[in-house]
Parts: sequence; C-alpha cells; structure tokens
Amino acid sequence: MNILTLGAAAAGNSFGQYGMLIFIVILFVGMYFISIRPQRKQQQKRQEMLKQMDKGDKVVTLGGIKGTIESIDRDNKEVVVDCDGIYLTFDLNFIRKAESKDNVKDSTNKNIEKKAESKDEKPADDKASDDAKETETKEAPAADEKSDDTKADDSDKD
Repeated sequence: MNILTLGAAAAGNSFGQYGMLIFIVILFVGMYFISIRPQRKQQQKRQEMLKQMDKGDKVVTLGGIKGTIESIDRDNKEVVVDCDGIYLTFDLNFIRKAESKDNVKDSTNKNIEKKAESKDEKPADDKASDDAKETETKEAPAADEKSDDTKADDSDKD
C-alpha cells in the first residue's frame, strides 16, 4: 500500500518530474561550458600551431627536447628536428610548443638591446669599483711597510 501512495503522490506533482529533467539539462550544459568547450578551443589552437610550423622554427617536444625544425612531412605527419647537429624524427603530434623564427629573431633582438643597455649602465658601476680599488691600493702599501718592519725586527733578533 505504501508503494501505491508514493506513486499517486508522484503522479500528482508534475513539477517534480520536470524539475528533475531541467536539473539534468542544466547539469549537461554546465559540463559543456566548464570542460568540453575550453578543451575544444585548446585543441583548435594546437592544430593551428601545428599548421603554421615551418622550417627553421624553434620547437619543444613532449619529451622536453629542444631544437630547430629541419623538415616537415605533413603527409606522413613527421617532423625532423635538429638538436645541436643530431637529427631526430618525431611524429607531428609529438610537438608541444613551437616558436616561429620571426618570434625568435624578435626575442634575440630584445636580448641584444637589453645587453646594450646594461653595458651603458656599467661605467657608473665601474666608477664605484675604481674608487674601491684606489682605497685598496692605498691600504696595500701600508701593509707592505709593516711587513718590512717586522722583517727588520726579525733580523735584529738573530
């Protein structure tokens, strides 16, 4: 008899059935926006990176090997990477990160500019180090004189 009462109560409350259905739909929509959509965006970004790779680009493999692309065979999905004179062949999907040769040139130019700026700043530091050297040289003869005096005292003792 209890089962019949529960069934009758559930049938009388139609919002409960639709409420559960709405909850499940909202749950699936939320999962789509939280996990599936960002994963697809990331996958599209990766495919775009792999399409834009060209000879001479700097790459990092999934294993952490860094090198330069020597050649790409898109039909067989293979890439040959030059790692300091050692040529390694990888599956195209095994590339984790790729920087175009244009970006590499830009970053090296920025590094050169930073080095030039730091060289310009060094003369001010050199002045301070020159002052320190002068004080050391002034103190050094005094130390030599004391050692000469002690040598003379030691010779007198004999």
